[in-house]
Amino acid sequence: MAEERKASFAGETRAAWQEPQHGSTASFPRRRGHMAKIISFDDGRKVEDNLICRQPLEFRRGDWYEGQVIQALRMEAEKYQAHRREALIGGHRHIKFLPEHVALVGGWDHTILALYRWRQSDRQAREVYRLAGLMECVVNASCPILRTDLLHSLYKMILDLRKRLNVSWRGGSSHFLLPIHSHLYERKGFFERICQADTMKTLYEVVEQETTAQFNLLAAEYVFYLPQSIVQREG
Repeated sequence: MAEERKASFAGETRAAWQEPQHGSTASFPRRRGHMAKIISFDDGRKVEDNLICRQPLEFRRGDWYEGQVIQALRMEAEKYQAHRREALIGGHRHIKFLPEHVALVGGWDHTILALYRWRQSDRQAREVYRLAGLMECVVNASCPILRTDLLHSLYKMILDLRKRLNVSWRGGSSHFLLPIHSHLYERKGFFERICQADTMKTLYEVVEQETTAQFNLLAAEYVFYLPQSIVQREG
């Protein structure tokens, strides 16, 4: 019975909760993405005007209007920012490439938008990420304890957090925790620890520990670029 409820809950997550998405999930290693059109700077913008915030995560406005949020290693973002600076100051007035990155789609897009909306609160941004970890448990983890009636308490926690934080994942979402390069974090370790949890208390502790570690890495090692359309829409 619990297994049937888990399958039903995952189905709701992938269908009823959300609208259809477009595009496919990019995979590591990241490729260098070229822009469809050369971006010209005719409006006198300042060199660093694409910075939105540095904490709790670093968000920057992309120099393109449409598309997905992209996630770049900080070292790649620094190369891009240097190129952007040269384009603005050196008189070239155009940007030829994007940093090596992953486009956040397939569920990651909803996670990053929720984090962006809570960018003024470190505590609530971390709660959003913990919720993403709980979603991984019910959709992607194979955990014996989640095949029991104890699953009901996890459902209740997820629904309460979703309502309080106003977060949802839509359109066939299959990814919730953001991608992290394997030299920084071993993703399978998260699922191994979840599968080993023999009580709900232990499971919640694992999710708290692992999502905190991941969030700290995302803050230290990555920069997120948002298309201008999303920045304008989200305010």
